[in-house]
Amino acid sequence: MAVKKVVDSWKTKKWFTITAPNFLNNAKVGEIPANDDASIINRIIRIPLKEITNDFSHMYTSVKLRIVEVRGKSIYAKFIGHQVAREYIRTLIRRNNSFIELVLPVKSKDGVEFTVKIISITQVKASTQQKRAASNVVAAFLKKKTSSTEFGEFIKEVLFSKLSAELNKELNKIIPIKKTEVWKTELKEEFDTPQAKADGAGGAQEGKTSPGDGHAQSLDEQAPAQAGEQNPAESQEQLTEEEIARTPA
Repeated sequence: MAVKKVVDSWKTKKWFTITAPNFLNNAKVGEIPANDDASIINRIIRIPLKEITNDFSHMYTSVKLRIVEVRGKSIYAKFIGHQVAREYIRTLIRRNNSFIELVLPVKSKDGVEFTVKIISITQVKASTQQKRAASNVVAAFLKKKTSSTEFGEFIKEVLFSKLSAELNKELNKIIPIKKTEVWKTELKEEFDTPQAKADGAGGAQEGKTSPGDGHAQSLDEQAPAQAGEQNPAESQEQLTEEEIARTPA
């Protein structure tokens, strides 16, 4: 009786190199295995920012990318968002602080639509009036900033905390600020339109991309342990006062 030979599936996979986008200096950040080119198109990968910048202060930030093209053994993808760990944000808040959170849809100078989520932690308790004034200042600042800045440059300022420093300067005119974090950005993609959802596109539609494509160049995924599929619940994430208030005084 012939014995059926078992083939190790890992031996049949090819490895593709991950390269960061242009605004992150096209850094080589790892490799990803796949059976063929088509199987990784539209895959979402998450990369720790510190693996791109080699800066330990970026350990709480991750970057999300969607693969849109494969050339040989190189992967090309677009930046679709970033997130600062919620656990890190909780460590900034104490009972004698207030936090001001804002979620704002914006459009960059080059026409890319995305959402920005910001949280500012005050040094003292803020009144309702101060919170409202601070939110208005942040909204006005962001709309002006994004409309005059290209998408890639804006994201670079977010990731390297330049935007947070500028927001702190504006907010300190209203109330003393402990820290401001642009804790999440999300690119608006064709997958997110009502028609695409009605058609069942969801995120597995091949060949469909959004205006952000030109800003996300070659990227790759790191080892399987460092790459994750998108959690559908993530788009609904929002820090709540009840959740953050669990932090000890």
